[in-house]
Amino acid sequence: MKTTGLSAKVFNYLLRPGALLLLLLFLAGYILFPMFKTFETSVTVDGGFSLVHYTKLITSAQYRQPLFNSILLGIYSVLVCGGVGISLAFLLHYFEFPCRSLVDKVLLLPMVMPGVVIVLSFVQLYGESGMITKAIQLFLHLNAAPFKLSGLPGILLIHAYTQYVYFYITVSLAIKHIDYSAVESARNLGASKTRVFFTIILPFLKPAMLAAAAMTFISGAGSFTAPSIIGGGYKVLTTQILLAKTNNYMDIAAMEVTVLTMVSLLFFVVFRFYETRSTFASAVRGSWFQPVAIRSTSVKMLLMSSAVLLIFTILLPILAIVLVSFVPSSIWMTHYFPSGWTLDNYTAVFSSYRKIQPFINSSLMSLAAAVLGLLVALPSSFIIVKSRLKIRWMVEAMVMLPWAVPPSAIAINMINAFSLPSVFSFNQILLGTTMLLPLAYCIKSLPIMVKTVNVSLQNLNPIYLDASKSLGATGLQTFRRIIVPVIFPGIIAGFLLVCIRSLGEYTVSVFLYTVSNKPMSIAMVNGVFEYNMGLAMAYGTILLILSFAISLLITKGLSISIR
Repeated sequence: MKTTGLSAKVFNYLLRPGALLLLLLFLAGYILFPMFKTFETSVTVDGGFSLVHYTKLITSAQYRQPLFNSILLGIYSVLVCGGVGISLAFLLHYFEFPCRSLVDKVLLLPMVMPGVVIVLSFVQLYGESGMITKAIQLFLHLNAAPFKLSGLPGILLIHAYTQYVYFYITVSLAIKHIDYSAVESARNLGASKTRVFFTIILPFLKPAMLAAAAMTFISGAGSFTAPSIIGGGYKVLTTQILLAKTNNYMDIAAMEVTVLTMVSLLFFVVFRFYETRSTFASAVRGSWFQPVAIRSTSVKMLLMSSAVLLIFTILLPILAIVLVSFVPSSIWMTHYFPSGWTLDNYTAVFSSYRKIQPFINSSLMSLAAAVLGLLVALPSSFIIVKSRLKIRWMVEAMVMLPWAVPPSAIAINMINAFSLPSVFSFNQILLGTTMLLPLAYCIKSLPIMVKTVNVSLQNLNPIYLDASKSLGATGLQTFRRIIVPVIFPGIIAGFLLVCIRSLGEYTVSVFLYTVSNKPMSIAMVNGVFEYNMGLAMAYGTILLILSFAISLLITKGLSISIR
């Protein structure tokens, strides 16, 4: 893309040899170098090269079974989340669904809820002593709990709640962009509804479904929060990695991380390959797809009932967190249901520096991760979107690589890379310092920041800049009135999105946090295991309020960007 005027000056500044070298050093030093150090650790035994750990993976069921379980969990997550997400996308966007706008917003809530909050709320609702479980047991006069939220079924239930959003968002967008003229043409030529679905609608949706499947598999196979809290005997690689790290078997942990990363990358590449080959373009161009009207009154009533049930199902875990936060922790020692209310849990959080410190730590670290991510994403996006540099593909590959790497792998990579002095740590040991955790947050969320900034820069049309210059505007006026309004809303949305993902991050935190920078996610889990449920849920409620507030800011920023 050719650039002129002020835009060229901006690009030239960002793409100076020194700035470009600094960017490449950062990407290589904090993304590639940690991965290399982990691989090096996995093949080093007594100072020499050895594949003994990989041999154990092949020959020993102790190591092989968690790998098999992780792959199986990823596949099952794709199937379960795909079924839920695709069904909801069709219900809300293929048909005329009542209260579509409200239900659509509610269905997106799990995307902004911290994972650890969701898991703990499910335990409080559906665990063996959970409120819903005990209510059913008492109502049916059962001698034991009717179900247990543990093992593979429990993990999949939580994944279905948290990860269906990948399929729901991508398939919903794909449905909205189906060429309705192609559907009408096929029907006019005598094609049945079934044939139209498989020959026109499904090919339109297939790339979106494959893209969602790739993200869901990586999230499922690399899941840590749910398996570590309710997994029970269902061992996966992520929990085994933490076990090996805790016992100081870093070579074993490095091997398991390398294998998990390779599996995730392999599935990611396979899904991407089929996604690119499945791109479908209609030969007929006309109007966008119009939702199918439902004339049956009984079906409309059924859909209305489904809408109410969906809203209740999504909101119930949120309501449980807030409810329990106002209940004294001692109540849960003797009762299954709330029998008293108090503000003591919130008073304890805000009256003690030791208890409020996790909130301060999470806020500062999420801001640091977002600031650093923006400093890296802005020049990276300029190179990817607005330049013709030959290394553009290399920059894009490096900034997007963390998307295909599970969070537990990112954490172990950081440990292996910065447990010894190196040029990338300024000859210091970063392991055990407060700065390593926000750095890991930044690397984990970097692809999201880059994607968001990319969209902003794609909207920066050079024609606007040339028109401003031809009308006599100065460089400062063009920057203030053209460039900033176009790119700023998207940039701030990406900044806030990184904040919201870092605030409640648990997987990376459990590997890298120290006593001095313990985040809220760790404080929540500690509260649960210390039987201080009310305090844990108070932390959870604070996290939810922050997450929802930031999500509203993101929505506002995006709406301004669209206008």
